[in-house]
Amino acid sequence: MKKILIVDDQPDVKKLLVIILQAKDRLLLCADSGEEAIVLARAEKPDVILLDVMMPGGMDGYQVAKILKGDPRTRDCVVVVMTAKVQEQDRQAAFEAGADDYIGKPFDMRDLQKKVDDALS
Repeated sequence: MKKILIVDDQPDVKKLLVIILQAKDRLLLCADSGEEAIVLARAEKPDVILLDVMMPGGMDGYQVAKILKGDPRTRDCVVVVMTAKVQEQDRQAAFEAGADDYIGKPFDMRDLQKKVDDALS
């Protein structure tokens, strides 16, 4: 069973991603904050983490990616940063934080599915 962790504070985005990505061989997990994402990722060791950048609370997606990629328990998880911040410096910041891939919001559903499928294969 492949595990996908969806980290986004917007319920509608999470719901849409669950609908798009669900399959019989996948377990979809959701987190609302960076702190919750770190706890879940360490416990579940997902294959892919879809990580929003702008979230409420004290931790943004860049900080979460840095922590996850620096932790031996989660460094092998594929982190795909999702953000409405689509300037080149935002893309560079995502990769500098350790992201494996990047997708701008609003995202093309087929592109997102392909990124997830590629990461899982």
